[in-house]
Amino acid sequence: MINKQNILKNISNKDDKILYAKILEHLIFCQKNYEKTFTEFLPPIKVTEFLSYLQTHTFFENIKIFGGYEEAERVIIGFSPEYLEIEYEDFPINILEITYNEKYSRSLTHRDFLGSLIGLGIDRSKIGDIILIENKAICFIEKDIVSYIEFNLKSVGSTKVKTIISNIKDYNIPKPKFEEKTIIVSSLRIDTVLAHSFNLARGKISALIKGEKAFLNWNIETSNSKMIKENDIITLRGFGRIKILNVLGKTKKERIILNIIKYS
Repeated sequence: MINKQNILKNISNKDDKILYAKILEHLIFCQKNYEKTFTEFLPPIKVTEFLSYLQTHTFFENIKIFGGYEEAERVIIGFSPEYLEIEYEDFPINILEITYNEKYSRSLTHRDFLGSLIGLGIDRSKIGDIILIENKAICFIEKDIVSYIEFNLKSVGSTKVKTIISNIKDYNIPKPKFEEKTIIVSSLRIDTVLAHSFNLARGKISALIKGEKAFLNWNIETSNSKMIKENDIITLRGFGRIKILNVLGKTKKERIILNIIKYS
């Protein structure tokens, strides 16, 4: 059986230690009871860190990660005995579709929907991604709380809303819209890459980064001079997200040619 203390002993951050201890309890429960178990929704960086801590330890259980759809950011970790496969339908996730009439409301934001859900007394760990499409939000919610939300959520801010619960297997989840493009930059500094990606002035980008609006691989990044690399994902809150695909080469003036994906 995996030794929880051996994994946690080198983790100095108190909050991380508490979180990873909770995740390990699921794995240990699976080992003791030979049952599938699932965590709550987790931020992507914490999942990556947790799995890296597990790499040097021996265990035989299956691990699967899923957030309700293929490109999900916030995900649940599932554990099962080695002789049992984990199916996507096993994950305790429902879709809650929240709709409103755009004629009588401003366009509602991700913050509006998340704030209203948390305002019902729901912990953030019960809520996965929220996808906005026209006059609705597609929310990925843990099954044990979704009926409570459906019954109690009557408005988002001052806007009246309607809610419908759906199973993941019955719902056609829209694919994110993106474009692949090439940009030419003077360096791989995060402020330079973001300025060219979103056609914003460097001063504007600098203020946003210092204001903790930039996220590099899901972590807040406050250094304008942070160097980025291939496969990095950068989010600029309020503007969008990009992924660095690859460095294509350099121009005759030694400027760097980058191939990126820009999500809309």
